Amino acid sequence: MSIEPLLSVLSPPSAALEVPSDEEWRETQGRLTRLPSDYRDFLRIYGSGSVDNFIWIFNPSSGNENLNLCRQVADQLDVLHELKATGELVPFPLFPDAGGLLPFGVSDNGDVLLWKTKGDPCDWTVVVSEARCPNYEEYSQSMSDFLASVLAGKTVSAIFPDD
Repeated sequence: MSIEPLLSVLSPPSAALEVPSDEEWRETQGRLTRLPSDYRDFLRIYGSGSVDNFIWIFNPSSGNENLNLCRQVADQLDVLHELKATGELVPFPLFPDAGGLLPFGVSDNGDVLLWKTKGDPCDWTVVVSEARCPNYEEYSQSMSDFLASVLAGKTVSAIFPDD
């Protein structure tokens, strides 16, 4: 799992904001689990901010609670558990269950980007959950491959707007 495909379609900022320190990574992974290396590389290179003015990747170092990884994992999983409890279809287990969904980002429309945590973190794939709808799309790509493919127009999500 390499971030190289993403670097070819998304230029890094001149200075990455809120790059997690080694200590912050240890604390975050102690609270959650080991996270994919391309996610760590993404935050080291890009830091906090939007991808194509539409997708926001959660960051354990973010001072914005709407973008803070640990805060948003708790909030987004609470919502998914509540939906399941009320009978709405959530077609995947939820973290920390085996293969459970673990949120890592959000779109400006409120769509949630999640990892399907099956196997080793380097094997995790992407699921997109549509805001205010029980629609899910599953992609057999890592986070960085998914982002690169969407930006290059190779992957088209019915959940994301055409533009």
